Amino acid sequence: MGKFVELQKYDIVKYEALTDKPFAKILSLENKLKFYRFQFVGPVRASETFYDTPNDILYKAGIVLSRIQEDDRVFFKVEQVSSLKSKTQKVFSHKVGVKDTIKDHSFYLVDGIRAMFNTPIYIDLENVIKNAVPKISISIMANVYKIISGSGFRAYMCLETQKYENFETKRQHKSDGMTIKLDGPTQYLPEFNSFNDNIKKYCKEFIEVNDNVYEHAKKLTKKVDTKQIKLDKKKAKEKIANFKNGE
Repeated sequence: MGKFVELQKYDIVKYEALTDKPFAKILSLENKLKFYRFQFVGPVRASETFYDTPNDILYKAGIVLSRIQEDDRVFFKVEQVSSLKSKTQKVFSHKVGVKDTIKDHSFYLVDGIRAMFNTPIYIDLENVIKNAVPKISISIMANVYKIISGSGFRAYMCLETQKYENFETKRQHKSDGMTIKLDGPTQYLPEFNSFNDNIKKYCKEFIEVNDNVYEHAKKLTKKVDTKQIKLDKKKAKEKIANFKNGE
C-alpha cells in the first residue's frame, strides 16, 4: 500500500523569524502592497517525527523516514537523502491510523523504500525499521492565510510557531517561521517570486531557509560544545579588551 508523489520545490519558500512576535509586520504588507488581499483560512496543527536506528543506519543508506500527523490525517513518509536538496523530490507516502506504529507497517515501508531506489539495498530493511526509534520531533501550530491578487494569482501563507525536540541530544528549540506556497499553475511563478522579493525587502525580521526540514532541525538541536562556547567567549573578551587598549 502507499503511493509515490513527485514534489516540485520551486513553488514553495520557507522562512525563519529572527525576532519575537514577527507576524504583525508580515500582515501589514496587505496595506503596503495594495494589489494583494490576505484572507484568513484558519488554524492548523501538525507534527513530524523522524525515525532511525541509534547509529543512523537508514540515513547512512540514503533514507529519511518520518511520521506526519495533520489533524486526524496520519501517514509515513519516505524520502531519499539525495533528493532533499534537489528541485524535484520523489516521496513515498503511506497512510496509517492515528494509533498505528512503525512496526505495524514495516512490510509496506520496506516495499516503498526498495521501489524508490534503482540500485539494490543490502541491509535488512524490515529489521532496521522495526528497531527504528524517534530521533527528532517537530510540532507546528500555524495560522493559514490565502493570498489573493486581481491578476488571478493565489498562494497560501502559513504563519508558524515550531517546537523542535532532539531525543538524542536532549535539546529543544522553539522558533517562529513562515511558509509561502503557490496555489496555481506555473504561469504565476513570476508573481510568486515577486511577492517573495517584497517579503525580503520589507520584512527583514525573516530570512529564507534553504535547508530541508530534517537537516534544519538537526542544526537547531545539535549537541552543544560547552568547552568551545567558553573558549569563544574568552576570545571575544580578549578582543574587546585589546580594542579598548588601542591594540
